[in-house]
Amino acid sequence: MSQSEERAQGRASRGSVASWPVDRPLVVDIIQGLEPPRGEILAQLRHGVLALPEVSERAMYDAFCREWTPAYYLGRGQLFHVHNFRAGLRATVFVGARTLEPVVLDTPAVPEALRLLVARAKGGRGTKMVKVPLDSLEDVPGFMELARVKWRFLGGVVELPGPPGVAALASAGPGGR
Repeated sequence: MSQSEERAQGRASRGSVASWPVDRPLVVDIIQGLEPPRGEILAQLRHGVLALPEVSERAMYDAFCREWTPAYYLGRGQLFHVHNFRAGLRATVFVGARTLEPVVLDTPAVPEALRLLVARAKGGRGTKMVKVPLDSLEDVPGFMELARVKWRFLGGVVELPGPPGVAALASAGPGGR
């Protein structure tokens, strides 16, 4: 076997595009396939995030976990995606350490426990992967506050950290720039 064939075989075994399932499910079908209370938690989260203007959803294939996961976007920017692990539902939010993190940490509407998760999250190259457990319906409102902060941030309606006078503030909402 040639080196390029070995590399291709290695990529396929790790879940590269070559091994992805062909048919993308609808997010609603993923949610309906979950057992209670996970289905209710994700349905409530879906309802809340889709109420934000210009948010879209799609199933995203996670090649590492080898599963389709619901993911929510504002334009090309991902707000978050949700995994259904054996231990429970877990939302993943990518947070820029020097951009979005200071905004989240300075937002009292985001529950303190979530701000601590953001502060303690690890990540390389300036981006943290924040893993948020969603164990009950009571976790949804707090997580939605975090999602709202990222939605405003991606839409350009929050003040970015920086020296005084250099902060950028967009007066229009998402999409209205």
